[in-house]
Amino acid sequence: MKYSERLVRHEAARRMADSRSWHVTGMIASVSATVSRTLFVWLAMLLVVPWSGQIAHGAEPPLTSIISIRALTAEQAAKRLPVLVDATVTFRNSRQSNLIANDGREGIYVAVPEGMGTELKLGSRIRIEGVTQPGGFLPIIECRHITHLGDGAPPPPKRIDAAELFSPSLDCQWVEVAAVMTGVLWHDNSLVITAEISGWTVRLLVPTGEDAVQKASQLMQRPVTIRGVVGSVFNSQRQLAGRHFFVPSFDQIVPSEAPAPEGEPRLSPVNELLRSDSNSSTRVRVRGVVTHTTDDGLYMRGDGGSIFVHTAAKGIVLGTRVEAEGFAAVAPFRPVLRATRVTPLSIAIPPQPQVLNLNDRQLGTQQAELVTVDATVQAQRDGPNHESTLQCRTGDWFFEATLPPRSDPYPRYAPDTRLRLTGICELTTTRPLPFSESVDGFRLHLRGGNDAAIIQHPPWWTLRRTLWALGILGAASLVFLGWAALLRQRVTEQTRIIGTQIERSAVKDERERIARELHDTIEQELAGLSIQLRNARQRIATAPEQASQSLGLAEQMLRHCREEARTSIRDLRSTALELRGLHGALEEMLTPLATEAGAHFSLEVKGEPYHLAGPSEIHLLRIAHEAVANAARHASPRLIQVKIQFTPETVSLEIEDDGCGFDTNAPAPRGHFGMLGIRERVNKLQGTIQTHSEPGKGTRIHVVVPSEVAKRSNGSTPHS
Repeated sequence: MKYSERLVRHEAARRMADSRSWHVTGMIASVSATVSRTLFVWLAMLLVVPWSGQIAHGAEPPLTSIISIRALTAEQAAKRLPVLVDATVTFRNSRQSNLIANDGREGIYVAVPEGMGTELKLGSRIRIEGVTQPGGFLPIIECRHITHLGDGAPPPPKRIDAAELFSPSLDCQWVEVAAVMTGVLWHDNSLVITAEISGWTVRLLVPTGEDAVQKASQLMQRPVTIRGVVGSVFNSQRQLAGRHFFVPSFDQIVPSEAPAPEGEPRLSPVNELLRSDSNSSTRVRVRGVVTHTTDDGLYMRGDGGSIFVHTAAKGIVLGTRVEAEGFAAVAPFRPVLRATRVTPLSIAIPPQPQVLNLNDRQLGTQQAELVTVDATVQAQRDGPNHESTLQCRTGDWFFEATLPPRSDPYPRYAPDTRLRLTGICELTTTRPLPFSESVDGFRLHLRGGNDAAIIQHPPWWTLRRTLWALGILGAASLVFLGWAALLRQRVTEQTRIIGTQIERSAVKDERERIARELHDTIEQELAGLSIQLRNARQRIATAPEQASQSLGLAEQMLRHCREEARTSIRDLRSTALELRGLHGALEEMLTPLATEAGAHFSLEVKGEPYHLAGPSEIHLLRIAHEAVANAARHASPRLIQVKIQFTPETVSLEIEDDGCGFDTNAPAPRGHFGMLGIRERVNKLQGTIQTHSEPGKGTRIHVVVPSEVAKRSNGSTPHS
């Protein structure tokens, strides 16, 4: 917090304490008006002092040492605790809003508002006012104000070795370490130097200047002592993943030995580097024509093949004939050159690419070579900076061709597009040792969009469109099958409705036919019978013989009428059973009987109905008909219930009414043969019958028939 802000807050606290003390004093004065002015003043002072002390005690004291800030956890640092630290600048990047400071014991990263502290440099003494932040690796300071206290020298560096290089506590520390300079490259307009520390490769971020490339080149392959700030590469779990160094200037890279004596190193062909008569400390020269340039160097084709040259030199264009001087270094399949100097000699015609030879024996010689190959695009993947990777196939080889970043996106290449690709060949292997015979893959580094020329556009009928067509046909087939299933369901439903209507129409027609027959036969017979009985009654006294003849004729007519009635009833039963089954015939024949008696009729079917023999169905139908008819005629019921149950072993029929009932032990009245007929039918079905009835408590008749008997026709003709 700024000093002026603290004064404002202290003044506000004092005023609040004063107002509260005056309020309390007023209360005391209202209780006792005789208190003197002197006592009033003393009481006010006594109240002001505790309130002021409490306010001052509540203010959070600032952290004044970097070691106390770095000791905070991420959760504690996120509380934005106040910081007031005096320290020395150990690194300042003028193009970014940050610096690294050291208080003599520890270093820390400081996020600086844009435009603040632009005059600071290495060794500047500063006072930092701000708050804590958790940072990405260790806690940092969010600066609110910087006071420049003067310029001086940086603190003495801490000497470290390779064993301490990856200690997390070294983050932001000002150190010195022995290293060997091995390479230089450009990244985001910054000069990045590659160095080795006891075999570990690290990067040095050095501010750029007009002579930065020249100074860096003079340090190649030389042992040096580096003074700088340790930087950390970390992941999202705040774990250390790598190291780099912030070096304030080239003055902090001090050679450990004198430079090699000046002289003209020998000129070598590319294929003679790192043979038995030379090593990585032998200074060499190579000449060739530039085939490609990158941020960290260039590719050139010289005598004996092509090679990659590590250099920070800029402005060298394709086709330039150059001479590179430096030290050869080991790399997979072919050495590279770490150049201390690259001299353009002349402008030549850019070399023509060689046709990529995919023969196993010849492929190993094409490392770093500019080649061309015809291939088919399989897929394309774009990056955030408009770089693009083409996944291609040529023959039995699958490989990637990379296009460098540029300001506008590359065109999209549809799968199966035939391209002629031109680029630098980089060999790869999945085997542990990079012998020439172990090459099992490669990738191409294209120089731009012109290095991917379309030979043939993909055919319209591609695999993707085939899959789409198959998908559409499959979807259409599913729709058709669904429509067919729905149509089948509708047809089945309509068939059922039509069948029901036909059934009802057939039943209606059959009823009308039987009614006509009853009218034409039984009614006429009954009318003739009435006439004969009237004649017999008139002649019985005067002409007994004629009366006897009339009675005989009436008996014959009655027998004939009875047979006609039996035939009609039998036809009616058979039609109902045929059309609707047993339960349908029961409902059709018994409902009218119950309705005529003024009773409610209900039919319940339990179990899964199965087919019974014709005589068995007629017997069961007649048993139910007789029982319901008896109840309707003699019991005056309000409810008649019929239940039929199908089980794998038996078929049971139960008829129950709530009528007047009867005594089952009393003899049947003369002329009543209903129960006798029911028992006879049950015996023919080899079943059992139980009759439960009491006067005033209704009647229940329960018939059980074995299923195997009910399913088997015994050939007997049931009597009606």
